[in-house]
Amino acid sequence: MTSTFADDEVLREFLVESYENLDQLDQDFVALETDPTAKERIAGIFRTIHTIKGTSGFFGFGKLESLTHAGENLLAKLRDGEMTLTADKTSALLAMVDQVRAFLSQIESTGAEGADDCSVIISTLTALSEGSAAPAPEPPPPESVAGVEVWSVHPPAEEPEPEPEPAGAPTPPPPPAEPERVIKGPAVSDSSVRVDVGLLDKLMNLVGELVLARNQVVQFGASIEDSAFISASQRLNLITTELQEGVMKTRMQPIGNVWNKLPRVVRDLSVSCGKQVRVEMVGKETELDRTIIEAIKDPLTHIVRNAVDHGIEAADVRAAHGKPRTGTLMLRAFHEGGQVNIEISDDGGGVNAQAVRRKAIKNGLVTPERAERMTDREVAQLIFVPGFSTAEKVSNVSGRGVGMDVVKTNIEKIGGTVDLASSPNGTTIKIKIPLTLAIVPALVVTSRGHRFAIPQVSLLELVRLEGEQAREGIEFIHGTPVYRLRGNLLPIVHLDHVLGLDTEEAHGEEDVVNIVVVQAGDRTFGLTVDEVRDTEEIVVKPLGKELKSVSAFAGATIMGDGKVALILDVLGVAQSAGAASPPREKN
Repeated sequence: MTSTFADDEVLREFLVESYENLDQLDQDFVALETDPTAKERIAGIFRTIHTIKGTSGFFGFGKLESLTHAGENLLAKLRDGEMTLTADKTSALLAMVDQVRAFLSQIESTGAEGADDCSVIISTLTALSEGSAAPAPEPPPPESVAGVEVWSVHPPAEEPEPEPEPAGAPTPPPPPAEPERVIKGPAVSDSSVRVDVGLLDKLMNLVGELVLARNQVVQFGASIEDSAFISASQRLNLITTELQEGVMKTRMQPIGNVWNKLPRVVRDLSVSCGKQVRVEMVGKETELDRTIIEAIKDPLTHIVRNAVDHGIEAADVRAAHGKPRTGTLMLRAFHEGGQVNIEISDDGGGVNAQAVRRKAIKNGLVTPERAERMTDREVAQLIFVPGFSTAEKVSNVSGRGVGMDVVKTNIEKIGGTVDLASSPNGTTIKIKIPLTLAIVPALVVTSRGHRFAIPQVSLLELVRLEGEQAREGIEFIHGTPVYRLRGNLLPIVHLDHVLGLDTEEAHGEEDVVNIVVVQAGDRTFGLTVDEVRDTEEIVVKPLGKELKSVSAFAGATIMGDGKVALILDVLGVAQSAGAASPPREKN
């Protein structure tokens, strides 16, 4: 029983390490296409495959062992300088990595390798490793930049296949390779430890409960005059804040964990599209909560695929327009105002506004008259409309009209926003997302006796109207209430009306009007409330299934007095009220 448990632990450790190493291999192989002579990188790849082969043999995974052995033979010749890495060798080795990942997935879910046949990949690897001992190195890809991934997408030339020399069996991997890996292991294990994600989630939930209790103690302490109690509550407040920050740091991951998978995506897609694309990354170390990281993986992947497929032109087209034959895809991330900004830019031809107009009219999304009045920037935003696509034919990449609308929806679900700016020199998509979803600062307001929390990330400013200004400051344009804020028309939404709260007092007769100016996506509007209270950290709790369909609420929280307050979804409130920012006007 003990040995079985120990074997299970070793197997699990093997799977975790192998998945991490395979993600790194994707990056290494793509980088090698820029610098095929980087011996240290090739040696690192060899050691990784050698380790997977050895452990798979220990567990009796024959297919996995045979596959990695074939790859190891080719890598040994590349490492020893007997061969030079070429495009077809890279493709074969990447196919091996994909199949290894598939085997590991099967082992993780079923305990066995499954029925996948890897004989074709093994044959390809074997044929390549038995090829010319010293082929002429291929010229480097055009306009390669040191330290940046560049991929040539010309169809790989067939290597000449001379008669193989009567050499013996491939040289086995050198014995020191395994001990070298073992020597490095203890240093890593001494400085880090793997923790189950479920344990981190549980710890975060407990910290959330502690924050709620802290808020209640602090609120109670403010109502009594006991210096000892006040001192203890302040100490509790400080310790809770430090513990909260510490636990949140354990959940933070660099966005590079997501980005590192994208060069492989770009490499494969650019090959299939016949394009040359260079990927540049700035801010890979920018950190986000693990929940946010998981939520943005698919949207970022789709945006990148869209940029390669629709944005960046083919090499000949770029050359005809005086551009470098290799297109550039830039990923940039940075912290700003308590949020994380992510920018995905390409130097392609930009959004074809006229093509978008024609397609939008054809699909009935806008009338011809409305389309003509729209600016190019407004037209570009139509790509986020469900079902919209400018692709002329359906492929495995695009044309089905499912994509950018899902990207926007998924980003907005986590409290983020998406914006697009385009010009003939390229397109930039800007994403703003919160650092975390679990504990957030919020503004507490009241409306008709009910308390609500507005996430501070959506808050722009507060406006208070009194006396005559309160009664006459809000105008009506085409039946829509607006307020002129520094000469700009600001649509007004009455929170009690949107939520259907009982009211006997007509708006426009109050002596005081509190306007909370908020922004959700591309919408800016003023939310009128009865009272603006204070800002405090709230713990976001999910709503029950009965309230899931109510778009105006993002969740609930427990306040310092133990009562529940609903958290407003600013975008949902805007959609419920039909609030949209009209074109800004000046007096």
